[in-house]
Amino acid sequence: MKNLLLILSPIIIILFFSGGCASLEGSLFMKDPLTAEEHNNLGVIYEREGKYDLAIREYKRAISSDETLVTPIVNLGNVYFKEGEYTKAEKYYKKALNIDEINVEAANNLASLYIETGGQYKEGLEYMLLSTKHLETIPPYALDTIGVLYIKLKNNVEAEKFLVQACSTVKSNEVLREEIRSHLWQLGMNKRCGD
Repeated sequence: MKNLLLILSPIIIILFFSGGCASLEGSLFMKDPLTAEEHNNLGVIYEREGKYDLAIREYKRAISSDETLVTPIVNLGNVYFKEGEYTKAEKYYKKALNIDEINVEAANNLASLYIETGGQYKEGLEYMLLSTKHLETIPPYALDTIGVLYIKLKNNVEAEKFLVQACSTVKSNEVLREEIRSHLWQLGMNKRCGD
């Protein structure tokens, strides 16, 4: 009996301490049941509900689970942008672009951040042109952003070219359609979009 107790003592001690550790997040004994994509999807749900702190947590978990997955990095930047934390948003958009330099969403959101903060228009335009040069069809939102950057850079000829193209390709997105029209009005053009 004494020998059995000597043999079982270390096992009982290990079980006792590992039981406590198993309840700690990130312990060696616990594997995250969610994939990076699932953490990202959960973050999207929290973001839609306006629960930004929970969205940030899930996006960070997705990133730490798979550092090559660009979507949660962009999404994390988006939450920081919505919260007005522009430095953090810029950091994550650039991180996404370091992984995938032709990611249109990351480039567009970074350029939109520059438009919002009133600077770095030329850098934003460079990111946009790089990310869209390989595309057969550039999304209307990206064309609009490029047009606005050209307006900010006082190149109305190029601005008009991109905004007219955005106007002709926008379909069912009424909010974007009105935004493009307002940018065309800045150039003195009264044009209906998406018709």
